[in-house]
Amino acid sequence: MFIGKIVKSDSHINYVCQVYGPREVEIEPSPADYAFGRFVRVAIRSGQTDDLNMSPAEFGARGSREAVIYAVGVIYDTILLNPAFGSLGPRLSNETQVELFSPDYISEKAVLIYVMVLGMMGHGSSGPSEVLSTMHGVPLLSLELGSEIETMADEQVRAFHLFADPGSSDSPYLHMGYLPHIIGQRNSLLPMVTLRIIDQLECLFPQNSALLSIVKRNFAWRLKVESTG
Repeated sequence: MFIGKIVKSDSHINYVCQVYGPREVEIEPSPADYAFGRFVRVAIRSGQTDDLNMSPAEFGARGSREAVIYAVGVIYDTILLNPAFGSLGPRLSNETQVELFSPDYISEKAVLIYVMVLGMMGHGSSGPSEVLSTMHGVPLLSLELGSEIETMADEQVRAFHLFADPGSSDSPYLHMGYLPHIIGQRNSLLPMVTLRIIDQLECLFPQNSALLSIVKRNFAWRLKVESTG
């Protein structure tokens, strides 16, 4: 489901999304829809795909022109915005009266979520079930203001982490190529969101639970050492 739209960016890979409020959409997002560590995606406008410098081989025989390309990211922070906080003076109308007598009044309260882009994912023209290719790392183009952010189903998250070597007959394997990308960022919440991502992947890839358990232990140990100096 769509949970909000991009209102600003802090860098090429870090974006701020304003969550849809009451009466903005038919189904208002709940806190569970924009929970910490949730995977989300943003559709890249079709007119931009020509500038992505991706060969048709990277997105299947159909070519990138017939693919729907998404930037995939993870939610790593939430901010509750209330400009009225601290305004303790007398008011002529309470919130209920304002809503009744001034229905066009714009509430300045908002929920902001921070999203880090982890890579890209291409779907075929037949629908989201046809995954043409995935890429982990920094996209060439930035996202646009006003672009809608939507949650990803478990099947889509699983497909984002499945890689297959070109020309190889081996079955697809679990890949987390964005880990160095996350570790290189300076944010106290990103190590915790990494552990949350690993927890999700342990449920989606039970056959790789032993490997993911080792990665989680090593990462938790590194986090403990860094926090103690």
